[in-house]
Amino acid sequence: MKSTTRSPRTALVGVGSGFGAAIVGYLLVYLSASGTIQNSAAFGFLEAVGSELSVWQVVGWVFLNAHGVTTLVPGLFGSTSSVNLIETGETFSTLLYAVPVVCLLVAGAVSAALAGAESPADGALSGAAIALGYLVVALAGLLAFPASFGGSVVRPDPVTTVLLAGVTAPVALGAIGGSITATIRS
Repeated sequence: MKSTTRSPRTALVGVGSGFGAAIVGYLLVYLSASGTIQNSAAFGFLEAVGSELSVWQVVGWVFLNAHGVTTLVPGLFGSTSSVNLIETGETFSTLLYAVPVVCLLVAGAVSAALAGAESPADGALSGAAIALGYLVVALAGLLAFPASFGGSVVRPDPVTTVLLAGVTAPVALGAIGGSITATIRS
């Protein structure tokens, strides 16, 4: 039995699958949340006072919130609050938490299938490789999603963005998806 988990192809398939999962996940959240964001009183107020906040940035916060990443919001006297927009009120459906889970499971399954994983262990390793591509998008979100309001910046928490959205979720869920696929195929 040949091992497929350490080949360059496995890494490339993992990067592509992870990157694709992140983009599809963001787009699904965008389709679900952008209308709510645009029609919210808070967003309208911020636009009226000249904020350069964009809907796609707030969608980015919600997308990362679906991974358990908090959004850091500056408060009075230099304090900072951690907010998860999905958990605050009834604005967004808690079903958004399923978006990254499903995308990562599917990406892990696709990665294992395309890499030709022949055992559950090979499938898990092939599936976990999606973290390489998913982390790239999570890091890009740290650069793209911050929004300035006067002298303050609202942004995703960098530590949980990297650890939860960039590493832990894709490794764990990708490995599960890959292992299941390899088990079914063997």
